[in-house]
Amino acid sequence: MAEKKKATIKEVAELAGVSIATVSHIINRTRYVSPELVEKVEKIMIETGYINKVSEKAKKLREGHASIIVAIVPNVKSAIYRDLVSYLQEQIVAQGYRFFVIITDEKIEEEKQILSGLMKDKRIAGILEIPLSYDAKQYTELINSKLPFVCIERTIESEKVDGVVFKDRESLQKATNYLLDCGHKNIMYLRESRESSTREERTRGFLDALEKHNLNINDANIIDLDLQSEEDLCQLMIQKAIKKVMPTAIVAGGNRLTLHLLKTFRNMGIECPNEISAIGFGDENWSELMVPPLTTLERDVKGISTKALNILFEKINTGNVISKDYLADVELKIRKSTKMLDNGPYGEEAVSPEEISLSSDEKKRLRNSKFRVAISFHYTGTAWAELHEKGIRDELEQFGIDVVSVMDAHFDSELQNVQLEGIRIQRPDAVIAVPTDDEATADKFRELSQVSKLVFISNVPENIGQNSYVSCVSVNEWENGSNAGRLMGEYFKGEDHVKVGFIVHGATFYGTRARDAAAETMIKENFQNIDIVSNRGFGQIENTYQVCKDMVNDYPDIKAIYVSWDQPALLAIRALKELHRQDIAVFTTDLDHDIASNMEEGIVKGLSTQRPYEQGRAAALVVAKTLVSDDVPKYVGVQPYIVDAKQLRRAWKDIFYESLPSDL
Repeated sequence: MAEKKKATIKEVAELAGVSIATVSHIINRTRYVSPELVEKVEKIMIETGYINKVSEKAKKLREGHASIIVAIVPNVKSAIYRDLVSYLQEQIVAQGYRFFVIITDEKIEEEKQILSGLMKDKRIAGILEIPLSYDAKQYTELINSKLPFVCIERTIESEKVDGVVFKDRESLQKATNYLLDCGHKNIMYLRESRESSTREERTRGFLDALEKHNLNINDANIIDLDLQSEEDLCQLMIQKAIKKVMPTAIVAGGNRLTLHLLKTFRNMGIECPNEISAIGFGDENWSELMVPPLTTLERDVKGISTKALNILFEKINTGNVISKDYLADVELKIRKSTKMLDNGPYGEEAVSPEEISLSSDEKKRLRNSKFRVAISFHYTGTAWAELHEKGIRDELEQFGIDVVSVMDAHFDSELQNVQLEGIRIQRPDAVIAVPTDDEATADKFRELSQVSKLVFISNVPENIGQNSYVSCVSVNEWENGSNAGRLMGEYFKGEDHVKVGFIVHGATFYGTRARDAAAETMIKENFQNIDIVSNRGFGQIENTYQVCKDMVNDYPDIKAIYVSWDQPALLAIRALKELHRQDIAVFTTDLDHDIASNMEEGIVKGLSTQRPYEQGRAAALVVAKTLVSDDVPKYVGVQPYIVDAKQLRRAWKDIFYESLPSDL
């Protein structure tokens, strides 16, 4: 008599009218299936004899040892969970275990049934659980079972539960502190509406930062989003919140929240960071490729998976209960989606050039009026001045405004005073000027203001009075210096007891004072491993060469030098080369050909640069506006640009609007 053919899982699925995957989930208890369907499938398994095959397979596994580790994750839409699964699989398989992933799809009932099935399955060696709730009552059976498990990324509030979580509170505190230090007070925080330990920790970090800066946490702008809602609805909620709160900066509390925020910016036509600064979570690979590159909180996913598995294997092998939460690192990666809110010489809040607009009528009046403008530069022999002039001319030309003269004072205040007298005699409608000296030129500028409207670039002479000039246009010098200081700090990250020197302008220029102070403050407040052992001023640019030599001779163990801007930095570099000390890293501000060359050589490690063409255009736009309107901002700030050797080619094109020279 022929042996009866054994049924297959495919035949069971066909008879039950379900998929093979559903039969598998019912057998292994790896996903929620309605009780009615479970009963139907199990009945067919008995009738076909397939239940015997399942029992035999389970018996064979039980005769060996528990060989499966299961990760229970809420979803695989977020990059954090996709990456986590990848790292876990790599390490678990290397230890000789089989690895299964079960997705709860954010459904607490499904999670409950999955755990119930796994606790009955003798093949399971351990569980890595990303819980949907932090309420220990939801997991009483699991906690009381003998099955080794470890919470990962989220935790359960119980002393009996082992877990590894990210430094969520610290990370949100760090991100919010950074924005507050940048001058932002009206910050909006986007968080997921579903309650979890992660959500609570991040919220606490956000509020802690507000409290540290003496802001009322009762007025905190916290917006909850249900990520189970349709994408359009989520983005509509963000739009409404932005219109209501009018924030200058937003922190998104997760990867998917970050994506929703960026799409909302696009839909609303919001320019980041000119209109709103943004910090998101950067576990997605595209964060650095955004325009502008996104400032992010990046989590050590590999680190958290390693720590969680170490605890789980310890529990599997020894039965020991660790009962302690471990923390994995989160790093704030500062890129270009955030900016500092600058203040002018008299404390005025900076206005972005994009906020200045001309009506059709104003443009028509400009073209019909034959206005004349003069330019007084402190020095024209630099790419910085050339780009400023080009930006000024390009902007004025479209309004039919003539540039009647361009003066070069060669850094000589007496010469500039003579030139200003000549300009006063010409009586142009407006003058764009860079003062050579804050004090020595003040009287002449005051006299000139009686016949022409004054717009300053970078600096306003001391005691000239707010009513004597129209506006000042400058790069955000505090951010410029902070960028340079941060580049130095990050370069020496992980090193102890690093000694550095600062070579600052030392003159009474508002712009350079702010820049140098910001760089020093950045190091002292954020990089305790760095000690500024010498801080010296050069006053006149030509003094920098000797100042640098003396500093290195006095402190031969310094590892880096900050120099206020590119021209004195080149003299410092010459001194370092003569001393054969190219091992000393240089950090500075402003990009030109020679600085770029030294960056390629490796001596200049990083810099923050002004954007002279944009500053020139902004100054010209202010001039055009003031010739036909009184509604002109007193201080206009242009965001600086960070440059390192890896992105030199892109930076050159962005700053100079041409390809990197062939000799670089």
